[in-house]
Amino acid sequence: MIKMRANNTFKKRASLGVVLAATLFLAGCQSELYSSLQEREANEMISVLAVNGIEASRTSDGKGNFTISVDRGDFSLAIAKLSEKGLPREQFGSLGKIFSSEKLVSTPFEERARFMHALNEELSNSISRINGVVSARVHLMVPEDNPFEDNKTPPRASVFIYQEAGQDLRPQIPTIKNLIVNSLDNLEYSFVEVALFEDNTSATATTSRRSVASFGSGAWNIFLLALLGAVAWYGFRLSNNSTKQKNRQKPVTSKSNA
Repeated sequence: MIKMRANNTFKKRASLGVVLAATLFLAGCQSELYSSLQEREANEMISVLAVNGIEASRTSDGKGNFTISVDRGDFSLAIAKLSEKGLPREQFGSLGKIFSSEKLVSTPFEERARFMHALNEELSNSISRINGVVSARVHLMVPEDNPFEDNKTPPRASVFIYQEAGQDLRPQIPTIKNLIVNSLDNLEYSFVEVALFEDNTSATATTSRRSVASFGSGAWNIFLLALLGAVAWYGFRLSNNSTKQKNRQKPVTSKSNA
């Protein structure tokens, strides 16, 4: 009886070991594709990969940066498909980074550049909160005030907006222009230009979820099904052998003759 219990305990541990080994093996088949990505760009890249039948995962470092990983077998194809879409995009330095406030002494030009950058960011943030706006960028062009110039160049503003797929923000353009005009002195309504572009990320994300739900690529599916089948078969054998051993251990009672 003690020997049978020991065998059952050993088989249970062996079965658990097989499952853990399979889990670790599956986790080790992921390769890091790109890191230090912003959330929007990471989502866009995952959507592009999913449309092309490549399953990808996204992890965060807790500081606003994201890492994308794919199966090792899809690594080269994933880079090629993202490169076709120009992803990841080239990073450009902003005025806030170029004219940072880390120096002890700043020139008036640097102070002005930081102020304009902060104003652009605030306006972009306000416009991004409008219903239907995915993202927005505001670019203000304010010439320096020179008292010796007779013909002064008026300030201008450009607004770049990504709108949700299926949304029409053209009726909101006058409101957006007035918001910019009232935020800067001497800026005229006619000198504010608003450009609208449709963002297809949300529509692609829907396709992404459907593609991910299709359970990955064909070769990987075959491997997973084979592995799950092996685990199920092993579990069935353990259960069957355990039942046979229990039947063998039952005492045989003989019927007495009347």
